[in-house]
Amino acid sequence: MDKKIIFFDIDGTLTSVKEPGKILDSTKEALIKLQENGHFVALATGRAKFRAQQFQQEIGIKNMVCEGGNCIIIDHQEISYEPLNQDLAKAIYYEALEKGIGVAVSTSDDRLRYTPNSKFIEQAGDFHVFMDVKVDENYQIEQQPPIRRLFVSLKRDEEDQMKSIEKIGVMHYGDDQFIIVEPDDKFKGIRKVCEYLHKNVADVVVFGDGLNDRKMFQEAPFSIAMGNAIPELKEIADYVTADSDEDGIYKACKHFGWI
Repeated sequence: MDKKIIFFDIDGTLTSVKEPGKILDSTKEALIKLQENGHFVALATGRAKFRAQQFQQEIGIKNMVCEGGNCIIIDHQEISYEPLNQDLAKAIYYEALEKGIGVAVSTSDDRLRYTPNSKFIEQAGDFHVFMDVKVDENYQIEQQPPIRRLFVSLKRDEEDQMKSIEKIGVMHYGDDQFIIVEPDDKFKGIRKVCEYLHKNVADVVVFGDGLNDRKMFQEAPFSIAMGNAIPELKEIADYVTADSDEDGIYKACKHFGWI
């Protein structure tokens, strides 16, 4: 049996859609069997490093690409990290300020975000489960560490108000409360993992379900979409398995003889 290099998205792929955060027993069994059979197993997530590490510990996978492709973890050790494109991140920040749109900035790997005024707090709704936002009227972005993420109080149908965000991927938080500007090229990180471990990219398999998996699916040698995946992802997938709530991971791995 050829040994594969398999990367899994988290939300809606490894975890339930019906019960967010829940991991099916069949999924856990598949991951254990994959590793026992000698396949390389890793996460590929847009989550911030600290959030991804929490899940990593829970599910027992020691390797991952997180921060949307910008951070590599091997055997629970950070191998490399790069922040967002800083020129673009700052352009988004300044355009939001100029147009009176709320914006908050993450420059550290934790829940804390900074904003120079109260607009984001007023416009974004209740975000306290997800993060803490501190208003600092003297905040100077040029004097801060590199920007990791931006949070902009725009809804899905309001994105055209800002030209600068057209140049980068965004995620929509909650019930379309605000957008998260973050790295969105997971396959860039996957390539780095293969280079670091001297593995053949041709053996890569990726699983996913959402918009931020699109670039990964476009470049991966073999891609598997969950049954609950967005239509755009299913269209470019090499294979579509069952929903994450219907043993989709286990069924796909069994179908291809990896377990």
